[in-house]
Amino acid sequence: MTRLGIDVGGTYTKWVLLDGETVVGEGTVPTPPDPDETMTFVASLAARRVESIGIGLPGHVDRDTGTALFVPNPPGDWDGYPVGSRLGALTGVPVTVVNDARAFGLAELLLGAARGLPDVLFAVLGTGVGGAVALRGGILVGPRDNLGEIGHVTVSPWGSVCCCGNRGCVETFAGGPGIVRAFGSGSPKEIAEAARTGDGRALGVLSRAGWALGIALGDAAAFFGVGTVVVGGGISGALDLMRSALDKELERRRPLIGEIAVIPAVLGPMAGAIGAALYGRRSE
Repeated sequence: MTRLGIDVGGTYTKWVLLDGETVVGEGTVPTPPDPDETMTFVASLAARRVESIGIGLPGHVDRDTGTALFVPNPPGDWDGYPVGSRLGALTGVPVTVVNDARAFGLAELLLGAARGLPDVLFAVLGTGVGGAVALRGGILVGPRDNLGEIGHVTVSPWGSVCCCGNRGCVETFAGGPGIVRAFGSGSPKEIAEAARTGDGRALGVLSRAGWALGIALGDAAAFFGVGTVVVGGGISGALDLMRSALDKELERRRPLIGEIAVIPAVLGPMAGAIGAALYGRRSE
């Protein structure tokens, strides 16, 4: 029973074929320029006779209708796009549309770093900053699949404008474009490499990212009463460079939130696609 999982990102789209709990195929491509081309690409993968498709989008979705509601980061106009019906018509198999961070959380909860832990926060650092919350062994969803959006916690009311329309969100500090904008050039990977060689400006940018993430995680821990955080995504490789500032924020609030264990995700860059495939399996 092979399931196809898709993780549509602002820059890259990842896919996996899942047989039970085993990944039997995977790949990464630049995200196509619009939703229609993305659907065509996914349909070409589904020609491998998959039993179901799960597709994770970086934004809010209506799971019941499979419609993208607010998906600002990928290229093209996704808002209002009928992902589920369009992809179902192209492939003839069941399609489940979910938020990508909630997909990441499910994968790490069932198969990864949070396996066996009932109550966990998840943070996904990439082009944007996503999040998810697991309580009593299940990922919280909400009517727009919108529970856990730590990337849009305000940490600086007079900060840069975020794609969500707010100012000073965590994402403007700790998402890839925000890190590059603060440094002035390069890529997040190059900035992290510069920081590791002692570049003070790069260290400052990543410390600021850790500060912002620490505020958001502290708020979430206070709200949900959760003591474990799993951090993943493409920017999480620089977590060690953010860690001092992040831990300082959590320590400052320890009398209220207690000890918070921050641990790296273990499923790697395909975690979101794996989680999407798992959600697809649950749709049958």
